[in-house]
Amino acid sequence: MMRCPVCKNNAHTRTSRYLTNKTKESYYQCQNIRCSCTFKTLESLARIISAPETEENITIVT
Repeated sequence: MMRCPVCKNNAHTRTSRYLTNKTKESYYQCQNIRCSCTFKTLESLARIISAPETEENITIVT
């Protein structure tokens, strides 16, 4: 969820699509009926902070 850039109320995603593996384009609509601003965002991965172990390194204990 994003905040409306005009009135700062909550805005909900109306639609989104991946442009690349690491970038998503989303269209939002403000939930404030008096504003109803519709806007587009681009969300992208900046960096991975902690990656999971690779399958070769995972030990399964039974």
